[in-house]
Amino acid sequence: MIFKEDANEAAVYLRQAVPKMIKHNIVPNPFNFTLWYSYYSKQFPELNNELDYIISRFETCPPEMSESLLLKYIIQKDEKQEQERDTFQKAIDVLVDNLSESIGQTAKQSNDFSSAISDNIVSLAGCELADDQSALLSELSENANALCRINDSFQGEMNAAQSEINSLKKQLAESRQQANTDALTGLSNRREFETIYHNFIEENQQQEISLIMIDIDKFKVFNDTHGHLMGDQVLKFVGQLLKSECQKPLVPVRFGGEEFALLCPRMDISKAVKIAEKLREKLSSIALSNKRTGEKLPPVTASFGVSMSKGAELLYHLVERADKALYMAKNNGRNCVQSLP
Repeated sequence: MIFKEDANEAAVYLRQAVPKMIKHNIVPNPFNFTLWYSYYSKQFPELNNELDYIISRFETCPPEMSESLLLKYIIQKDEKQEQERDTFQKAIDVLVDNLSESIGQTAKQSNDFSSAISDNIVSLAGCELADDQSALLSELSENANALCRINDSFQGEMNAAQSEINSLKKQLAESRQQANTDALTGLSNRREFETIYHNFIEENQQQEISLIMIDIDKFKVFNDTHGHLMGDQVLKFVGQLLKSECQKPLVPVRFGGEEFALLCPRMDISKAVKIAEKLREKLSSIALSNKRTGEKLPPVTASFGVSMSKGAELLYHLVERADKALYMAKNNGRNCVQSLP
């Protein structure tokens, strides 16, 4: 994981980053926070060298340079592999949460200090002071007022930054949802399917997990006969059926093309076969028609292959067995369920 600090270390880095950005007129948006957080955490020594050079030359870090450094040292390094992208996104989530909390604390502390100084000056003004002390108090009052004005400006920048952070958190959540969802059916996609399986195996190595592979029968013929738009409608219909019939902990997935999958955590193969049989019967019993023309469509059926994980095995082997069972179902006349332990 990129950011390995605990909460206390993270807070220290954030409190170092904020004054640095303000000092050099760097916009305190989430991406610059990430950049300067990385600077103080010293995760990327070459990044620190480049930032030091840029600051010494320009007395700030122009936005285009910030973006370039973020891509060069942080984002691109974590887009080499799918798993590393997930790690980076999770790290950003944690960082954004820490930023939001730290900004709130920093703003409150700053406001408390300003109020305390103002109260102290008011108290001193009520005391009998010598002329030189009065002059010093007047100067102190002017400095305190200047500090309060700076604090007000700082508070505004922090509020704007926190608004950007909240927007970023929303965008991250939406981005993750889109990346893990099949656009046509709304089901989890294969990428999410693999992530869920691997997470389950890591946390529950002794627990059973079964897999049901589902393939719509003669779908190519259906597409050629009724058109791809109707074919898409059938895929959507199957996706909706899986959503409505398969509640948690079951995980329905659009595997690709006309093929679907159903992950069944903590479920042995006999229970998974019963679920597959229920889905097969439900699907084949529903009459479909073309809403535009009123034409009745032939029944949509599917073949099912079921397998079960043998301990913490590779997903490839589990899918391979379920696929073999699926082809057994196809060879046995379709519209049936077959299993391979």
